[in-house]
Amino acid sequence: MLDKFLDKIPTDKIYDELLQPSFKNVGEALGTLFSMGNLILLPLKFQEQKARMKFDANLKRYAKKLEASLAEDICEVPPYVGLPILEKLTYLDQHELSEAFINLLTKASTKATINLAHPSFISTLNNLCADEAKILFHYKYKESIPRLDLYIKKQHAAAQSPVLPVNSDITLLEGEQNYTPAQEVHTKVAWNLTGIEVFVKLDFPDNVDVYIENLEKLGIIALETEVLLKKDLATFKRLEQDIYQANILKSQQWVEELNQKHEDVDYALYNKKGYYYFTEYGKMFMKACIKELNEAGAPEQEP
Repeated sequence: MLDKFLDKIPTDKIYDELLQPSFKNVGEALGTLFSMGNLILLPLKFQEQKARMKFDANLKRYAKKLEASLAEDICEVPPYVGLPILEKLTYLDQHELSEAFINLLTKASTKATINLAHPSFISTLNNLCADEAKILFHYKYKESIPRLDLYIKKQHAAAQSPVLPVNSDITLLEGEQNYTPAQEVHTKVAWNLTGIEVFVKLDFPDNVDVYIENLEKLGIIALETEVLLKKDLATFKRLEQDIYQANILKSQQWVEELNQKHEDVDYALYNKKGYYYFTEYGKMFMKACIKELNEAGAPEQEP
C-alpha cells in the first residue's frame, strides 16, 4: 500500500536536480539525506506548487554558496542540521531569515566550517523573526551596538541642622556645615536608544525593544553599562545630536517645567551610555548563520 503511494510522489525531480553540474557539491553534501528513509514526508509538500517553487529557489541559493568550494572540501551534512533546514526551505520566503538557515546549512557542508554547526542554532533560528534576522545581518561585522538611556534625577534641597542622637559620640568640627545629604531619586524615562529602527529597515520598527530583549534572551547579545568603547563615540554623538535629539529636547523641556513648579526640588536630565556586545555564543552564531563562508575576517564598518 505504501509503495503505491510513494510511486506518486515526484522524488525523482529532487534527484534530477542534484545530478546537474551546478549542484554537484549539493549532491555530495545532501545526497545521504535525500533518501526515503530520512525525508519521507518532505516530498508531500512538493504536491503544493508554492512549496516546490520556494524549495527550488532556496536550494539554488544554497548551491550558489557552495560553488566556490572544492569537491574534496565538501562533507556530508549532519542530519540534526540538514533535516530541519530542508523542511524550512519549503516555506521560508523572508529573505534574511531564510538566508540565515541556508548559511547554517552551508557551514555544515564543508570540512573547514562544520565545527560551527552547533545543534542549538536550529532552535535559535526558530525563535527569530524576520526583523531580528535583519538586525543581525546589519551588525554582522560589528562588535557592539551602542545604547543610550535617559534619566531624570530628582534631588530635594538639603535639610539644615541635623538632629544627633542623645548621648551620641558624634561631634561636628568647628566650621563644618550643618546639613543632611540631599535625597536623590533617579527615574529612567527612555531606554534602548540604539538607532536600530533608523539604521535597519524593519517591517515593524515599533517592536525594536522586543527584538532587543529577544536577542538577549537567546544569548546572542548582552548588555555592558560599566565601560565605553572609543570606537562607539561617533555613534553616540549621532544618537544624541541627530536621531534622538527631539526626544532629548522634549525631556529637557519637561525638566525645566518641573523645576519651575517645584522650587524645593532640583530636577536634572542626564543619559547613561552603554552597549550590547555579542557573547561567545553570539559570535559563533553570527559566523555560522549570518556571515558567508569568506566573511569571517571582514573588518568592522560604520552603521
